Amino acid sequence: MSAVALLSSTVTAQAYNWQEDANWGDPAACSGTEFKFTFYFNSNQAGARRNLGYNHANLAATDMYHVPGTADPDLDYPLKFCPGTGNGAGQGLKNNAASVTNRHTSYAGYVYYSSWWQGAFDATAPATPLPRSRNLANTYNENASFKWQ
Repeated sequence: MSAVALLSSTVTAQAYNWQEDANWGDPAACSGTEFKFTFYFNSNQAGARRNLGYNHANLAATDMYHVPGTADPDLDYPLKFCPGTGNGAGQGLKNNAASVTNRHTSYAGYVYYSSWWQGAFDATAPATPLPRSRNLANTYNENASFKWQ
């Protein structure tokens, strides 16, 4: 009986991370303009692409669940460039992006060298009045996390 109670309390302790889940599985990640930040496999906004709509702490492991008070688990749900979008399709997003576009009109998009928004970064200003695109410099093929600021 106590094992059942322990299992039940462990399951309820997990918090669902809907934002990273949306970046991983929402159809907007590969089509449309609902998600406002796009990573490209090649320079000059060429090759395969992947849209993100929310902050993502580790592009190689989507954190859909987290037990409060513990380290984030490395879940094997890496973000990948979308199928059928060009050179690099199906490759992991982490450490493979060369350029980006920001279509958000209120927030700058920050691409970080390390996971959990650490290290060198490239910032892309808000899209006012037009989307802003750039080749990555500090995080060229060394991109590990993304955050709106």
